[in-house]
Amino acid sequence: MTLTGFVRAAAVATAVAAMAVGTSLATPQSASAATQTARKASLWWNGARYEAEVDNNPGNGAPSWLWLADYKSDDYVGTIAHVVFVDGTTGTWGPVYGGTGTVGLPKDVRSFQVCSYFAPTYTACSAGVTP
Repeated sequence: MTLTGFVRAAAVATAVAAMAVGTSLATPQSASAATQTARKASLWWNGARYEAEVDNNPGNGAPSWLWLADYKSDDYVGTIAHVVFVDGTTGTWGPVYGGTGTVGLPKDVRSFQVCSYFAPTYTACSAGVTP
């Protein structure tokens, strides 16, 4: 191959590679990423972090799913979730102390909030979140 042929072949290879990269960047995200159904509520209170996450389409047969976390285990304060379902009824799950817990919920969730809980009362709550 002459030098001119080599330069031409390299130019073609570069153009093909650029087209491949451009195509992969233009490819839409996967369906699961495009249809994200989980949302998280977080609360910082008195030096501790509490979280709740709800997924209205968990893919495990349950109408929805709730995850709770209490990231501080050396106190008597836990995390609890207050849930409003799409039909207007409400529910409360928890408390979880110093760890995490999950539960399948009976209906889809309209909104929820995470609260710190020191029996028998809520000590603080996050803003409401819509999944």
